[in-house]
Amino acid sequence: MNIRLKLVLSAAALAAGCVLLAGCGLTDEKITMKPETGESIQVTLDRGDDFSMEASSGVLLVYQKKKVMMRCAFISREQEQAQRASIITMPFEIHKEEENYISYSMAGPDGMVNYYMYPVGKKTWLYAATHLPPEAAEKVLSRIHFKEDHE
Repeated sequence: MNIRLKLVLSAAALAAGCVLLAGCGLTDEKITMKPETGESIQVTLDRGDDFSMEASSGVLLVYQKKKVMMRCAFISREQEQAQRASIITMPFEIHKEEENYISYSMAGPDGMVNYYMYPVGKKTWLYAATHLPPEAAEKVLSRIHFKEDHE
């Protein structure tokens, strides 16, 4: 192989590697939430497909192309239990329910809202709401990862 071809191939490989590395740096966004439970919850979002997030007044907003896809609050176990108990007072449909997880739908003034509640720390639960149908909401949730931050 001549030297010029080697240089071109090496430059192409280097450029491709830089693109891959640059892309990796853009894929994750991290925010640390400090709910009233006293824990710090690190939230990581896969930013592919124009997803982003921001914290506003203790609520985490997840966007795709500047459209709010999901609102996430961080609540205590007692608040989760009270919310779960209040579900039966309104028309609802449970999609999945386990000891530490529930997803359900309820009609609201702006249409059907899907809710998700599950633990994201020792004392902190996620309470997420979206107008997306359950399948699309699950895809958004699969982009968000929670970890108790021990600073």
